[in-house]
Amino acid sequence: MRRVIGIFTVILFSATLGLSQGPSGFGSRDRDDHDDDDHDDDAPVQAGYAVVTPVAGTISGITTGLVVFETFGLRSKGGNSGATQAGVLPPGLTTNAILFVESSGRLSKNLGVAIVNPNSSNVDVTLTLRKDDGTPLATTTVNIPSKQQTSKFVTELFSFAQRPSDIEGTLAITSGGSSNLAVSVTGLRFRGANFSTLPVTSLSGATTPLPVMAPGVGGAGAALLPQFAAGGGWATELVLANTDTSSLTVRVDLFKQDGTPLTAALNGQTASSFLNLTIPPGGVLTLAPRDRNGDDDF
Repeated sequence: MRRVIGIFTVILFSATLGLSQGPSGFGSRDRDDHDDDDHDDDAPVQAGYAVVTPVAGTISGITTGLVVFETFGLRSKGGNSGATQAGVLPPGLTTNAILFVESSGRLSKNLGVAIVNPNSSNVDVTLTLRKDDGTPLATTTVNIPSKQQTSKFVTELFSFAQRPSDIEGTLAITSGGSSNLAVSVTGLRFRGANFSTLPVTSLSGATTPLPVMAPGVGGAGAALLPQFAAGGGWATELVLANTDTSSLTVRVDLFKQDGTPLTAALNGQTASSFLNLTIPPGGVLTLAPRDRNGDDDF
């Protein structure tokens, strides 16, 4: 439990990446060399977020057929017994959202929140904690710099003086400022060492497209996964599916919490940007750290 909580305090929820065919040869790693292994459980944990951008296969800025989700978790020692894992869908950008909160020191329950600001300007995000009867308990404001991520437990966001040790209620998340810029939010629910993802309900109304974050990264049709982690026993798997009848070419870019490139080993290739990934019509491309047999952790 202490290991999970300690890591989460630094990275929130955690992980690394895997496999498929494409013209770049990215997914066709030769596994005859059994000395190869993408994992480095002794390396420090890296945390941040991932952006999946369609390079081809869009019509008027709308991606045709791209479906993205990820699984991340804590590997067993040596990776022989799988991984404690949770699945994440890319949430839509929001200026007003709500999360269920259940925190108990007695039962080791807590809620972790990760927020990514994909915009070119800093964003002030206001978080309001309410009891189950709707009564406000506390409010705090977090400044998230441009293209950076923040991740904290509810018990870190609000001091013990602001909340009871046991609470059930909601957390309202609102981005402020004159521009009212939208952010990406995800939650992770803990009880001891066990965890699961928690759906974020957006109250914003209209969907906000992801802005262009760098040349070739982001923009309409791109997907942002607000939590990615690698090293220290954690692993992340990205699954990219194409439901269209034509091939789809995408790129995957990984970023640290401070917005700088995050380098990880995925399908035998070590990089922060994975380019020219082709998903065949109706096909799937899986990116994950592979062991010496070419297997992933999930």
